[in-house]
Amino acid sequence: MKNKKPSAAVEKRWLQRVAEHGCVVNGNSQVQLHHSMGREARSQKMFIGRWFVLPLSEWLHDVGSNHPWNITHHRNEFIKEFGLESEIWRAMCFKLEEQEPLPFGEDVINAVLATSR
Repeated sequence: MKNKKPSAAVEKRWLQRVAEHGCVVNGNSQVQLHHSMGREARSQKMFIGRWFVLPLSEWLHDVGSNHPWNITHHRNEFIKEFGLESEIWRAMCFKLEEQEPLPFGEDVINAVLATSR
């Protein structure tokens, strides 16, 4: 698959699918989208930032939350409790792929997994 940033429409559809998935930790339908490495991130010369997104409940993501597993403030504690973001993301992708094809290829998946995040 060609290595380029997605169009706005493709990215919007992806983010909608991710949000509809619900929180990857507890299934809550009210989520905030966490760009694990930022929107412009690259790994292995691949654009991954717009794909590497996790839907998280507010208490796990919002800057105003002081929960001990809040990924914004306590990333290491989040990882200890739930695992690496890349592994959680891959599991979510497997579920989403059952409904319709992913908008990116194995090269992006491998690049995300290589981050060890």
